[in-house]
Amino acid sequence: MNVVAGILIALFGLITAFMGPRMATTLSGRSNGRFEASNALAFRLIGTVLAVLGLLYATTFVG
Repeated sequence: MNVVAGILIALFGLITAFMGPRMATTLSGRSNGRFEASNALAFRLIGTVLAVLGLLYATTFVG
């Protein structure tokens, strides 16, 4: 069960890391692009951390 949960967490992290910056760019029109770079960076960092933690959880190093 840990393996399945870890893989799902890792997939969610990868999707966040790859699709988050695109979503931040699309939605930044409301604020005239003021937060576009910081939002894209935040999505990439959070997604990468989630992916790594998911892989660690799947291999039972964490949890």
